[in-house]
Amino acid sequence: MSQPGPPYTGPPAPGPSAYGGYGGDLQDYGRSTAPTQMLPYDGPPLPPPMISPPSPVFNAPPPPTTAPPPSYQLSPYAITLPSPPQRPGVVGIAASMAVTASLQWVCALSFAWLVAVSAREQLGTNGPDSALFHIFNRFHYRMIDGLAWPLYLFPVASFTVGFVLLARRPWARVAFTVTGLGALAWSAWWLHANLAWWAAPALYIVVACLLVWTPGASQWYGWRARDQRPPG
Repeated sequence: MSQPGPPYTGPPAPGPSAYGGYGGDLQDYGRSTAPTQMLPYDGPPLPPPMISPPSPVFNAPPPPTTAPPPSYQLSPYAITLPSPPQRPGVVGIAASMAVTASLQWVCALSFAWLVAVSAREQLGTNGPDSALFHIFNRFHYRMIDGLAWPLYLFPVASFTVGFVLLARRPWARVAFTVTGLGALAWSAWWLHANLAWWAAPALYIVVACLLVWTPGASQWYGWRARDQRPPG
């Protein structure tokens, strides 16, 4: 029979371990278990503690609900020039008359010349269509002999100056009037044998030229910003 063992006396006491021979818990290593005593101070009297002043508190203003309108301050030496007056309607009418009539004349003349050149090649000199051939042939030769220059130059010049009228340049209406008077003089010489054909285009040109010399148009062309400055 086996012998009974010794009686149980509790867990074994901690013995030396691998941590420097200390067998206690690791978290208690180096901690002193003796109570700490505060020794009385026997030195010279200490200065009173310095009390720092409280730091100022800055209260930011609340953000504005709506942005204030920008304020602009004009310099007392700034000069505000007035705006030019509105262009009179008669100037626009004169420009439209010149541009429209010139463009129609150039298109009609070019079409008639092309028809004359084509008809010369298709019609014969003998037969019932010989009369038309001679009409178209005469028209073609007169155009290439120099008649095409004034018939094209006056409308092209009027077409160009008609747009310049809208730029409010005093010389523009002078050039417009000179172009119209030149066209009237040359057409009267060219149609001196049949002035009835000259009357209608002459009246059209005279009306267009007179429109740019009305009082309203003269005031608009003669306006200058430097003349409108206040005195002083």
